[in-house]
Amino acid sequence: MRVDEEVKRSLIRISSELQQNKGEKVSINDTIKFLIDFYDKSKEVKKDPQLLLSLLGSMKGIREELEKAREEDESDY
Repeated sequence: MRVDEEVKRSLIRISSELQQNKGEKVSINDTIKFLIDFYDKSKEVKKDPQLLLSLLGSMKGIREELEKAREEDESDY
């Protein structure tokens, strides 16, 4: 699977943040799985965005990425 440099940098950044929060090594595969799981859960709580944001806890940067993605999704409709 190939990804462009921007996506690669984002995956590495998110992986680093996950690793810092977990206190253990996190692979890119683990990071992608986390993002898929997060996406699936976000669909379940879409009616309650505050609940979704609360799931983020102390994960720096993820909240901003989610807000940005949500704004992009809303602008598509």
